[in-house]
Amino acid sequence: MHQLPIEQRILLLLEIAALLILCVRLFREGLHRIYPYFFLYLVLELLQTLIPFWVPLPSRAYRDLFVLSQTLIVVFYALVVLELYSVILRNREGIARIARRFIAVTLVLAILAATLLLRLERNTATMTGYLFAFERTVMLSLVLSVLLIGAFLVYYPVPLGRNVIVYMAGYAALFLTATTVTLIQNLGYFWDRLLGGVNMGVFVACLIFWLMMLNRQGENQRVVVGHQWNPSDEPRLIAQLDAINATLLRSGRK
Repeated sequence: MHQLPIEQRILLLLEIAALLILCVRLFREGLHRIYPYFFLYLVLELLQTLIPFWVPLPSRAYRDLFVLSQTLIVVFYALVVLELYSVILRNREGIARIARRFIAVTLVLAILAATLLLRLERNTATMTGYLFAFERTVMLSLVLSVLLIGAFLVYYPVPLGRNVIVYMAGYAALFLTATTVTLIQNLGYFWDRLLGGVNMGVFVACLIFWLMMLNRQGENQRVVVGHQWNPSDEPRLIAQLDAINATLLRSGRK
């Protein structure tokens, strides 16, 4: 571990242990087949955490490996969001189809915006500069998708497996923290040690949360999150949601 602050060294060791145990748990429980993008995202995070053990932080090799691994992780941020939408809307293909198109269009526009902004920003003429500009725009676009699916689950009383709720809650906390840290850093507030510690601490907390809560039994336990303030309204909302889904399915066939 080369030149990391002491608190980040401790958090990094906790990250590696939690990631390794969680990946093994997901594989042994068969959850890697149900949530493949989530599993591969965790594997990528594990591989990235091992880089400082073998490569000096100030070196060009570390920069190249970080840029490559972080680019893949940003791609998997998007794939995990798509996976969440697919799992949550599994029985409502009409709504799921529109949601996937929305995310795809949003990502394309974000990447185009990042490409155009690179021409205007003088401080991005490095590999890490290009990465941060790409990462910032993509993650900001995905924030909207995460907030929308969160609002959907709060309003509509859709019964879901407990694992899905745990997956969503942990990822939302992790992703929103990472996006906030990235935004602050890109605005020029370079509290790298503090922000890095916060980001790693939240990541470790989410990993421990997933370790405690994700298991095979959670696939069969049904949980309803939405509209808890008025449970009597649940049948009407579900009927409304099913009607919207049926309309979208019919329009998609035309």
